[in-house]
Amino acid sequence: MLKRLLKQARTLEAPPALFVNRPNGYDFDLPDNILLFTRGGLSPVRGQGAIHHRHLLNVNLGAPCQLLLDGHRFLLETGSAFLIYPYENHLFMHTDENIFRLMITFEVKRSGILPERHSSAMLNPESIQMLMNLLKMYRNQARRWDLTLLLTLLLSRLQQDTEKDSASPVFPESSSFAPHVVKYIMNHLDQELGLDILAKQFHISRSHLRRRFQEETGISLGEYIRRSRITKAMYHLNQKEKNISEIAELCGYSSIQAFSRAFREKISMTPLAYRAKQIALKRN
Repeated sequence: MLKRLLKQARTLEAPPALFVNRPNGYDFDLPDNILLFTRGGLSPVRGQGAIHHRHLLNVNLGAPCQLLLDGHRFLLETGSAFLIYPYENHLFMHTDENIFRLMITFEVKRSGILPERHSSAMLNPESIQMLMNLLKMYRNQARRWDLTLLLTLLLSRLQQDTEKDSASPVFPESSSFAPHVVKYIMNHLDQELGLDILAKQFHISRSHLRRRFQEETGISLGEYIRRSRITKAMYHLNQKEKNISEIAELCGYSSIQAFSRAFREKISMTPLAYRAKQIALKRN
């Protein structure tokens, strides 16, 4: 059955844009804004990972693949499913031409249906059939609510299978320094996060802090903070509950002007333009 799923996944066309709004139109705390795509083959290992506000379910259908996640290495076995949570810095290492991954990205407010963080579940005939049904419905442009229900069932199944499995194979780096820094950053994005402040917080020199964080995560400390602030801002701009001034403050910017300048550098549009674009996409 895994081969049948692999065959179907290979027929997926690349989406025109990632992380677009695809709401199901219902006011339930279930998976929404669902997007499926694939990644495979041999590719160079870049020096930086990705950070975004969405959940990302990785289903490994090809050769084993390594994942660098917030300073830890995970081995993703063939036939395994691994859920990456929002704001986690992740980098998939494609070191084998037979690597092929099915990716399901989505948004959800309720965490009770999700597999445990940093754990994997091996696919079984039941979960493979659920994946095949989800792929078929997605390719046939099924109703968004149908996709929500199918993904909810799949996540629930994976959660149960994860509970039965032993701990996910993890290969820690020589130190677990970076995850502590990441956790502190994510909890203090509304505050100043200068190098001096972080170095003092972790009782380490500035140069040692920069070097260790870069070595463990593959991304510079400054870039990680900048990306995290912008990602948090994108999340709040999508929610429409806060104005631009409030979002700027929540994300640690001293003024709307500083926020707009930083946002435009990363997203190539102003926060107001981004919000207007997301509203238009949801209406469509």
